[in-house]
Amino acid sequence: MTERRRARMRIRRQRIYVVRRIVVAVCALLCCVLAVFSTIDAQRVWPRGESVAQGQAEVQGQAQKVSQSAQQSASRVSASASSLGRQQVPVFNQAIQEQRDKEAQRARWTNPTGKQPDLSQYSDLSVKVSIAKQEVYVQSGGETIYTMIASTGLNDTTPRGNYVIGMRGDHFYNPAEGMGADYWVRFNGPFLFHSVPTGANSGEYMEEEGNKLGQPASHGCVRLTVADAEWFYNQIPEGTPVTIA
Repeated sequence: MTERRRARMRIRRQRIYVVRRIVVAVCALLCCVLAVFSTIDAQRVWPRGESVAQGQAEVQGQAQKVSQSAQQSASRVSASASSLGRQQVPVFNQAIQEQRDKEAQRARWTNPTGKQPDLSQYSDLSVKVSIAKQEVYVQSGGETIYTMIASTGLNDTTPRGNYVIGMRGDHFYNPAEGMGADYWVRFNGPFLFHSVPTGANSGEYMEEEGNKLGQPASHGCVRLTVADAEWFYNQIPEGTPVTIA
């Protein structure tokens, strides 16, 4: 019985071995077949040698054209730059610059300080003058609606206190001081809001005095730009409270 079992075991092992050999052979054959098909497909997709060479030649040709075009452009720019003679370069003109500076300085004391509001659209108006900041504030209900650059009196000659807007006029001239002003509005006796100083005639503004706007410069009045003085003259109601501090 033992010999028979051993014989059967040997036969089974041989069969298993044969089956394994067959499986391995079949797998190897399938791998070879797949490799062949893959090679065929790859050959179909890959360009031929002459096509690759032709493509490389075209790319090199385009690169050479781009390089030549860039070199030509650089040459033209260089030639243009070298042809620009020194006489073609604008020369700084001191006189023109001084004239521009003068016009800008003049605009500072002739133009409005900012966008001027229509005071007829506001109620509860008041005016505050800051001697420290050299500014005048027009307020509505305690809120500032317009700020003006100003010049108060030299040596603290502008009176501090509470006043009201009084009468007004379009021009005055003081022979003793040798100057006058346009668009004056009284707030306390001889003390006025008015434009930068003029000569004897209206509109003859003194540029030297105008350039002082923004710093103490008057005999006690409050100077404003020409445009601000005209706006103030036309719009601020009589009786409006004025506070100077």
